Amino acid sequence: MQQNKTFCILPWIHLYANPDGNVLPCCIGDYRMPLGNVRQETVEELWNNDEFKSMRKNMLAGKECKQCSACYSTEAAGGQSFRQSSNKAYAEFISLTDSTNSDGSLGSIDLKYLDIRWSNICNFKCKGCSGTYSSSWAKEERRNDIFIFSGGKDNDALYEQIRPFLSTVKEIYFAGGEPLLMDKHYEILEYLISTGNTDIKIRYNTNLSKLEYKGISVIKLWKQFTNVHLGISLDHYGLRGEYIREGTDWKILENNIKLVRQKCPHVHTGIASVVSVFNVSTLPEFVDYLISKKLVDNNTYVSLYPIINPDYYSFDVIPDNIKEKIINNLSNLDYNSQLNNQLNNQLNEQLGVIIEKLKSSKYNIKLSQEFKEKVIYYDKIRSTNFNKTFPELQEWYEKI
Repeated sequence: MQQNKTFCILPWIHLYANPDGNVLPCCIGDYRMPLGNVRQETVEELWNNDEFKSMRKNMLAGKECKQCSACYSTEAAGGQSFRQSSNKAYAEFISLTDSTNSDGSLGSIDLKYLDIRWSNICNFKCKGCSGTYSSSWAKEERRNDIFIFSGGKDNDALYEQIRPFLSTVKEIYFAGGEPLLMDKHYEILEYLISTGNTDIKIRYNTNLSKLEYKGISVIKLWKQFTNVHLGISLDHYGLRGEYIREGTDWKILENNIKLVRQKCPHVHTGIASVVSVFNVSTLPEFVDYLISKKLVDNNTYVSLYPIINPDYYSFDVIPDNIKEKIINNLSNLDYNSQLNNQLNNQLNEQLGVIIEKLKSSKYNIKLSQEFKEKVIYYDKIRSTNFNKTFPELQEWYEKI
């Protein structure tokens, strides 16, 4: 089954819901093609709706699914997709596909992986984000899509639907919005502690700007779990990091990372970076800083994701002559002297995907012009300064 180039275990074991309630096959599924909505359907209803049934049938037949283009694109570039890593991580549950009915439905729900974005409440306005995933973005754009709850008539109703699965689920992924600012995140952790289910795998995508919420210390809660993984959203350090992820206070963030590693040494920490026009040319400097300040080491990881949306921040806005210099610079990196083979190989694999994405990108002058328009607009309303923050890009930027 795993040799099938379209098959993914997730539609059999995974429930993912956006802050607006839309359900996708996973967090990188095409948001324009939802499988349903937890505000309009119960979990039980959407689990066997027409979209889910069609996806399961297509995957079993080896047919590509329209919602899964991101994974196919990653694989075509030589990287490991979320589809592939999920099949590997949950290989023990592949046999669940044997219970699939001829119409693609399943007789029972046997969730092993939960990923519900309980709201879009967030204190950051990251460049690659939007109002759907950040209430701060929505407020800035004067939009009405501040999703204080994800599904049902409210989050309590949705929580009651998923609580029966908390005793058997193997992994919960908390993201948002910012999960450390969400009530349901703390309710779930406290429920797991009260039921003794503290060996469950808990993963996060977090900006780690806050370690306390309404008097609750998340560090005290994490101390009671054995398998916690933090993916800290971080695209650069210092002023560059604060510019790309608006809302960042670099000194606080760096201190929080060190505090977690000191107080909770059992918690696995890693850096999850979105690579865009803003940081691709200074990736070596960024990685060197992370290593020198001991924000990553042989027990952590760095994940580099080429930006997909918005496309005016993608590699397509970079002229070919500059792109060639960046590729040569990235191709000559080697951290063998500072890191063990595992992390060095992992970094090289991540950089390889970035390099291939750079090579396959095509300069688009219209996107480049749109990039400059966006920079001018957001610099004005956010009182930031692109040229001072990214002097390495100033000469090219001025010529656009």
